[in-house]
Amino acid sequence: MSSHKGYRSLKFGVLFLALLAIFPLGLLLRSTPALRKPFWIVFGALPFFAAAIPMFDIGLLSWSGYWIGFVYGLQVTIIDLLAAAVLFTLPRGRLPMWCKLPFLLYIFAAALSLLQADEPVAASFGLLQFVRIFFVMVVVARASADPDVPFLILKGMAIGMAAHFVAVLYQRFQLQLPQTMGLFIHQNTLGMAAHFVLFPHLALLLAGYRHVRYLVGMVVATIVVVVFTASRATVGFSVIGLGTLFVTQALAGLTQRKMAVGFAALASLLIVAPLAISTFSNRFELNPLGESQYDERAAFNRAASLILDDFPLGVGINHYVHMARDFGYSERAGVIGFEGNRNNIVHNAYWLTAAEAGYPGVIAFCIMLIVPMFVAWWTGWRSRGTLEGNLLLGFGVTLLIAYLHSFYEWVIFIKEIQYLLAMTMGMVFGIALRLKAPGTNARQAVPTKVMPINAV
Repeated sequence: MSSHKGYRSLKFGVLFLALLAIFPLGLLLRSTPALRKPFWIVFGALPFFAAAIPMFDIGLLSWSGYWIGFVYGLQVTIIDLLAAAVLFTLPRGRLPMWCKLPFLLYIFAAALSLLQADEPVAASFGLLQFVRIFFVMVVVARASADPDVPFLILKGMAIGMAAHFVAVLYQRFQLQLPQTMGLFIHQNTLGMAAHFVLFPHLALLLAGYRHVRYLVGMVVATIVVVVFTASRATVGFSVIGLGTLFVTQALAGLTQRKMAVGFAALASLLIVAPLAISTFSNRFELNPLGESQYDERAAFNRAASLILDDFPLGVGINHYVHMARDFGYSERAGVIGFEGNRNNIVHNAYWLTAAEAGYPGVIAFCIMLIVPMFVAWWTGWRSRGTLEGNLLLGFGVTLLIAYLHSFYEWVIFIKEIQYLLAMTMGMVFGIALRLKAPGTNARQAVPTKVMPINAV
């Protein structure tokens, strides 16, 4: 007990010091422009190291071991503190309300669900997480008025994915794991995170961005990571995303660069296909699917549907397991009675939202997701002759695939993925606003020739 109290005191001490450091760090960033580049690179990389960094999140109140949901307590993370610090360095101005309103609409719906919750404190854990994610989105959107910031954040994401690539190789070939999770705690989290790296970098490669070796290396490494997750949804939706991005870029206008990358991709598929087949064979040999006898995803969906039927306004966010397990919905839906199954969350982000926040919540959730995706596609297509326009198309594919993937997973609610989602949404809004501003000089794409393979 004394060690537990000591640990809590340490956490609060660290939080107090971190809060005190916000303003001085902001002043340092503002007075030292040279620090902004490494700052944004680190900022983009941090979500990939969240599970491996001690004290990454500081729990103000923790129900770990007591409550099961997508968040276990009131938390503040390093990313939140850094976002607060960098806010002092941003030029004056506000993000237009139309960028913020969809997210605020969902936060309002989530707040209303607290009125339905058996444990309002547990529901407030989820509400606070969305408020923090919204704050990060706003900060990134405002910061992206600087045209270098999105590229620096993406470079940070690339560094994070490179670390996972090394971990995945070790797990697959040294530890002989059939499914690799990198530095995350589950392969599904890694699979979802890969979408946020793969498609923007491929879009930049197709558009003629000059750092060819960096882009090619990152695209190849991320594809290898995707394959070694041995997740059917991750691999399947990644292939759909690659096809969608290539078709979109072809419609925007074929170039030598795009055709060269396309042929290289086909050759790579022939090389990667045996690796993918071997990876899935190893997984299914050790863990047969058995879905003809029991489809767990379908059972979870039925449980969520039964909850929604009885509670059209929801049962409170972060409450699915509590309701499904303790009030008989999992049993009625046919979920196997093992503790691990009954303590699991429905593998569908939309059914999870509907069960917890009701019809108002799932409608608001979909609006929150659709608006930035529409902005990315619309503005990206209209500015497809610019590098930023092509990057927006890559973000559009990223969001589309993440949303489709969420029909089979709930991990979009995990904080690491939510940070990546918030950063992507923020970059979309920031770039779109800059491209729409009068007198903007956007970076031109390279439409006419293939850059040399040794370009730096």
